[in-house]
Amino acid sequence: MTLSRASVALMAGAFFAISASGMAMPPAVAKTLKLAHVQPESHAFHKGAEAFKEALEEVSGGELEVDIFSNGVMGNERDLLEALQIGTVDVISVTSALTGTFNDDYQVFSLPFLFSSYEHAFAAMDSEDIRQKIEPDLINSGIRPIAYWIGGARSYYGLQPVETIEDLSGLKLRTMEAPYYVRAWEDLGAIPTPLPFGEVYMALQTNMVDGAEGGINTYVSKKFYEVAPNVAMLNYVYSVQLLHISETTWSGLSEEEKGWVAEAAKQSAKTERQFVLEEDASLEETLASHNVKVTHPEIGPFQDRVDEVYEMFRQEFGEETAELVDQIRNLNASQ
Repeated sequence: MTLSRASVALMAGAFFAISASGMAMPPAVAKTLKLAHVQPESHAFHKGAEAFKEALEEVSGGELEVDIFSNGVMGNERDLLEALQIGTVDVISVTSALTGTFNDDYQVFSLPFLFSSYEHAFAAMDSEDIRQKIEPDLINSGIRPIAYWIGGARSYYGLQPVETIEDLSGLKLRTMEAPYYVRAWEDLGAIPTPLPFGEVYMALQTNMVDGAEGGINTYVSKKFYEVAPNVAMLNYVYSVQLLHISETTWSGLSEEEKGWVAEAAKQSAKTERQFVLEEDASLEETLASHNVKVTHPEIGPFQDRVDEVYEMFRQEFGEETAELVDQIRNLNASQ
């Protein structure tokens, strides 16, 4: 059908009349990013995910939206990293330990007793110099880190109490699938047993393992105290948690959209870290409310036993990567 000049003129007039009356044109269709993690909604990582969603939707005026998939419904952390590389999920939150199996530089955060405090960990995570050294190869693999969260201080929990390093001897202990976690617990006298996080509760319940290592905030949120009522506060790793975006997704964003994502990621880190610090401040009170026996072993003997882990790291990755250790330790000295 061909419109007459008169019809075209009438339609144009109607358009300008609507515009002049202040009626808004329909908004552009929003892009929706899928964000996945393995923790429950009560966990700090979900609070960080919610903060990212809220900040991104606000700063973008609704042009970018976020759907959150929690509780491992999209797979374990390795599944999520692989999905991120091929672009079937847009954003994920995973540990630096699992990230390190995709890029060796991130293994440095798995070294035992590397950080002395949360503040020390934050200083390393926020160091532009350190990030410029470790991020490029990861980005080239299809995984772009956009925020550094904290997973809490990792310690022991299990079926029996641990008061000295000798109490670990022969214990079958669940660890993450990360070589330096495994080696550290071997050197501490335990029998490391890497298992996916989703299998930990059942492994403890069925005595498949005697205990596990992990963040005690996660121990509480996953109700591991129901099957493992003992905690030894070791704080041997301050677990770096990353918020990654798929490089495929990132490449498909405009420069303005990338700015929105970066701003939202920054806000998510602030929110998530604060949540962990507040949670940590009341952690022992929370544990007591669940009738958990908490011990505080002398840390010196544990630190002495893991020196070989650092030598293993140096031999495997060479002096250039091993220099990151000294750089991170010097951050603590300068605080």
